[in-house]
Amino acid sequence: MIISVTLNAAIDRTVAVPNLRLGHRHRSVETRTVPGGKGINVARALGLLGRPVIATGLVGGGNGDRVLKQLGEEGLLTDFIRIAEETRFNLALVDPTTGEQTEVNERGPRVSPEELDAFIERLDYLAGGAKLCVLAGSLPPGIDVEFYARLVEAMKRADLPVLLDSEGEAMSAGMRAGPDMITPN
Repeated sequence: MIISVTLNAAIDRTVAVPNLRLGHRHRSVETRTVPGGKGINVARALGLLGRPVIATGLVGGGNGDRVLKQLGEEGLLTDFIRIAEETRFNLALVDPTTGEQTEVNERGPRVSPEELDAFIERLDYLAGGAKLCVLAGSLPPGIDVEFYARLVEAMKRADLPVLLDSEGEAMSAGMRAGPDMITPN
């Protein structure tokens, strides 16, 4: 089993708008809404390849309900920790005539220390039956940039190889903990 972690899950909405111009009213020609976040996308890809995978992380509110429902409909095994605040929403505006895309990504929910502790406990449990852990994506606001490093160290203690895919300070801190693989952005 591969564990794929998404700490800052999202609802990703992509709206196709031909000849998009700022400051003007437009009609969309297509809208697509799916669960998002790097770890969720990794889990989805692994599932399509027929690899045993479990998606875990943090979700909250109605958006979190939607993430879990849609992932279940896709046939993905999930084990997320529910948090008090709402899972974020991301918007991509795509102009199909030019291929240009503009993204507006919310920062994400605040996560309490108790919610983080519950997640760490869950990840430690899942690590017992896993062959690889993927830590992917951004950290929600307010989580210490050393958090990925802490998770890398916990997975190393569990003798579990770790792939880290993040950015900025969280990626730098996580790399200092010595993950087995990285995919820097």
